[in-house]
Amino acid sequence: MTTHLTPASPTHLAPSYATPAWLLRGLTNEPGVLSLYAGRLRLVTGEGVVFDAPLGAVERLAFPWYEGAAGLRVTVGGRRHRVSLHRPRGSALPPARLMGQDVEPVIGAGRADADRGITVHSVLQGRGAGRVWRTLLQG
Repeated sequence: MTTHLTPASPTHLAPSYATPAWLLRGLTNEPGVLSLYAGRLRLVTGEGVVFDAPLGAVERLAFPWYEGAAGLRVTVGGRRHRVSLHRPRGSALPPARLMGQDVEPVIGAGRADADRGITVHSVLQGRGAGRVWRTLLQG
């Protein structure tokens, strides 16, 4: 069953989903968590909330072909954000305080990160997460 989200959708029936994500900013990539909950799309990094908006307020959403299903472009409040769903080479993992129980099962199996006991979000896992995000957001 596919749930199509609209601004009028009852929030208690809306699906929720969260994955590690990296905000791409030129030479730096800021780790965080991208989540969908109660009809709101939110990206939080170690620096704080990048955006938190109802789906109806998302001005533009694209999944560019050149990202291989593992990235998206989101425009909220007139600001465009590039988000990667796989861990870019050399980037840190999202801070432990952002990695709640809702996110851990989505990370999946992979090489364990020795210092925190969580797994690395690979390109393959990022593509899988991207397919889920596309289904949830573009319905």
